[in-house]
Amino acid sequence: MVSLSASLAAAVTPASPANAGSWQARTYHVDCLAGDDSADGMLPSTAWRSLARVNQATFGPGDSIVFRRGTTCEGVLEPNGSGTPSAPIRVGAYGYGLRPKIVAPGTRAAVFLRNVQGYEIRDLEVTNPGPADGTARVGIYVLLEDFGIGRHYLVQNVHVHDVPGCDCLDPDLENSGGILFEAAGDAVPTGFDRIKVAGNTVSGVDNVGIGTLSSWSKRDLFPGGSNHFVPMTHVRFLRNVLSDLGGDGILVMNGVDSLTARNKVDGFGLRAAQSHAGILAYNSDRPVMQRNEITGGAAFPPSFSLTVDAGSQDPLYQYNYSHDNDGPFILFCASEGSHGDGAVIRYNISDNDRDVDLNGFIIPVVAAGCDNGITNSKFYNNTIYAPNAENLAGAFPHTSIAFTNNIFSGKETGARIDDPVGVYDHNLYHNVTAVAANTTNAVSGDPLFRDPTVDRPVGFGLRCGSPAIGAGAAVPDNGGRDFWGNPVTGDTPNIGAYEGPCR
Repeated sequence: MVSLSASLAAAVTPASPANAGSWQARTYHVDCLAGDDSADGMLPSTAWRSLARVNQATFGPGDSIVFRRGTTCEGVLEPNGSGTPSAPIRVGAYGYGLRPKIVAPGTRAAVFLRNVQGYEIRDLEVTNPGPADGTARVGIYVLLEDFGIGRHYLVQNVHVHDVPGCDCLDPDLENSGGILFEAAGDAVPTGFDRIKVAGNTVSGVDNVGIGTLSSWSKRDLFPGGSNHFVPMTHVRFLRNVLSDLGGDGILVMNGVDSLTARNKVDGFGLRAAQSHAGILAYNSDRPVMQRNEITGGAAFPPSFSLTVDAGSQDPLYQYNYSHDNDGPFILFCASEGSHGDGAVIRYNISDNDRDVDLNGFIIPVVAAGCDNGITNSKFYNNTIYAPNAENLAGAFPHTSIAFTNNIFSGKETGARIDDPVGVYDHNLYHNVTAVAANTTNAVSGDPLFRDPTVDRPVGFGLRCGSPAIGAGAAVPDNGGRDFWGNPVTGDTPNIGAYEGPCR
């Protein structure tokens, strides 16, 4: 189904401008302090003065729009024209000093790329302040409506902040976010190819910090979606720092072989009426989420550091460090009418994440099951250290997960695992008074972490004499490396996320 959708979408991709081969690339300067809109913009001395003047022009392949550093431009940047992957339109800065700032007046977006492609945005500060009234607002918004496949988008070294918006999760509705890519419409199959968002800071925004959304989402895994499925390919979210988020941190929807890596999310689900996640993939195939740090998730509504979500096929969550969330570490959850399959959760550390008690309805640190199940999931060689949690893992009857080689360490007074359907093999239990019914080859005892409360996360290495050393079972196709990059070999690996030498 994915291949057919991709072929259909590619067939309707807009062509490059007819004159792209003869287009003479130019650099346009903008100085919102001392420029002149009647000038030609070709030099710093003849710079334009306003965003309105920029929006009147039509740009083409290889053009650059550069803003003078240390200045503030008020309004919305909404350029016309498209670049190409080999000759993108570059938006950036010139001169010396602080990033040039774009301040929108609480409108739909501060930087708005509508039905254009081939853009690279760097070195800006972007904000879109307004009243906290539930209005949908975005910092940098790339919206394609009945466009085909939009190609080549880069956002790098940009600071997006103070974008109050709505707590709105439906991709068929208006949405808010810091940096958001959305495929919309219902006539021309629409999606994205080559999105890279890297090295940015996002703070004080609502709904989604960084993400992709699509109304081209309907398929077997996600029958409740709209239109037929059109993939987003070559999506890369790398080395971003996000904080003070009303909803989700990083969201990938409709991604195929996406990569979300080395990001930090600190504070999410903070202004929400619904549950959110620090990092998640939704209706996506083979997404990889690795080497991220997630902290500061809200307790109510319960926010989850990671989620294995509706419509996802073969997601991989590995080498992530989740810590000090007031909500749980992970949720396996497919909404009504959808399902997911083939999740692998390996070599992650959950450090002091919490369980949640909603008036007797318990959500454990590792929670499995919503309306529908996530099938064929593997959860192995993770370290779950939850000294403030009484409920470490649990599941509804339709979500069976294979738990192998994990360390479960709970509250000193005792913790429990309430899972009637999961399969637990070669796991280590510390401060756990009740284990799952289907438990074999259990190891009990203090894992002898080096110093988990001070040296974090390095302190989750193992001291010599740990009962976790050499007590695990071999797992095929395990990735070959532990959380710290140590090789994993042999038939009796360690239990937990550490495979290096004991000390």
